[in-house]
Amino acid sequence: MSEGVLQPRVGFWEVLAVGCELVMLGSLAAAGWAGADGVLPRLALAVALPGTAVAVWAVWTARTSPRRLAARWRLLTEVALFALTGAALAAVGHPWWGLGVVVISVADTTVLAVRDRTR
Repeated sequence: MSEGVLQPRVGFWEVLAVGCELVMLGSLAAAGWAGADGVLPRLALAVALPGTAVAVWAVWTARTSPRRLAARWRLLTEVALFALTGAALAAVGHPWWGLGVVVISVADTTVLAVRDRTR
């Protein structure tokens, strides 16, 4: 390692962020499956909901995206995705799980955004 080069640090908040993102995808798939009747509609929603979240995340919030949003809009987009995940869970009968996803994910996302802004 050369002197003066900062290596990215992966700590608690970064690991929690990855966990929150994985929970978001699993929750959207579960909500999609529970949100319809019949195997094909369930399967379609279980794939489409997390697929849409992945597409939005990859295009506008991912660190390597050439179309990455400015920090303020990126934070708003991430919070909106987590809030929609919570709403989807609540809509299929799991409001407390939805609230937990929203509170933990938004708290983590906010901590990381504030920390990154102060660096």
